[in-house]
Amino acid sequence: MSIGIEAPENELSIPIEYVPGARGHAVLAIGPDSAGSDALAVWRLGPTGLAGGAWVVGFDEIERDPEQFRRIMWNVQDRCLIDWNHQTPVAVLARIADVVPPELLSRLADTILSIPDLLEEISTHRSTYSAAVEQHRARVKSKIAPLAWATPMPDQEHLGAWAIKDRFASAPPVAATALAVTAAVARTAQLWQDTEQARYRRTYLRSLGEPQPLPPLWLAQLRKAARNNSPA
Repeated sequence: MSIGIEAPENELSIPIEYVPGARGHAVLAIGPDSAGSDALAVWRLGPTGLAGGAWVVGFDEIERDPEQFRRIMWNVQDRCLIDWNHQTPVAVLARIADVVPPELLSRLADTILSIPDLLEEISTHRSTYSAAVEQHRARVKSKIAPLAWATPMPDQEHLGAWAIKDRFASAPPVAATALAVTAAVARTAQLWQDTEQARYRRTYLRSLGEPQPLPPLWLAQLRKAARNNSPA
């Protein structure tokens, strides 16, 4: 069974990037491995995109040793599958449906996240915060600078181009696909953190709440996955 990397996190410890009530994400990708054979990449990420474990497994290996593959898949039972769209994880789950226990398939299919949806949620909050600045400006009748974002919001096309770049050229294609999604998740989480930092620097915007590690809907999905998916 081919195992890629294993970061210093285990299922009984507090993750490196701790977000209360959330375990994180999982990325599933299908493509050629280093030998050109059909393979599955399984990437385990923390709440803000830090990799906590990765495996590249050939489908021939899965057929020979399904039990070991099932053990790998149980490592992501309490995480949200994430990709550029909802259809990709669904298609991967269908490909491994004969090997993975039905209860685990159901858990993973229940909380799928798409990166464009997360970008849209952040954009919505930025618009809300900017509107709140304008409302405050009207009340105090003084010159107040608009909110300045450290990084403008990218669309899916630009984020995808940034994520893949040339940095994964030496990785097998299936791993490069998973790595690009991982990079995009981390970048999206950073966009949110930049948003909250800019907002919280304005004292009159602090009434909107304490800074949060992730947007509310995104965080709720991660917590749903962690809450509903108790260890087998």
